[in-house]
Amino acid sequence: MKSKSIILALAVLIMAFSITAIAAESASVGDYTFDIPDDYKSIDITDTQATLEKDDTHAIVVIFADSVSSSEDAKSNLESKGYTYIGQNSYDANGYSVNQQNFEKNDLTVYSYDFKMKDGKYCIITYTIPSSEQPGENDDNPVTDIIKSLK
Repeated sequence: MKSKSIILALAVLIMAFSITAIAAESASVGDYTFDIPDDYKSIDITDTQATLEKDDTHAIVVIFADSVSSSEDAKSNLESKGYTYIGQNSYDANGYSVNQQNFEKNDLTVYSYDFKMKDGKYCIITYTIPSSEQPGENDDNPVTDIIKSLK
């Protein structure tokens, strides 16, 4: 009977360590916290933004701001820097109405997401990947993972 108790205790400990090992790393930016997507690491975190990187061609920047310029102003700003506008999409994620604008430059695609937080501040997320790749749909997109994990 004692050996069964020891085996059960060991099994519980192994499960506890396994659960801990798969817990996502999180980032705190000002008053907000979110999970860092798999395969990404934080490069720089300040009170207003976090820069995450997977490698030289995969990056995510998460910015929290009191205000943002209009989507049209953001589009004009990027176009003035040589980015080519390739489309736009709007959708709901985790209770947020997300606006997504897509741009290309130098064999990279930049997906820019912006939405108003529940406290009135704005979140802007840029996701940069090689133009040969697709960003993934909903659950396969690391930006969706960030939005779903926002606290």
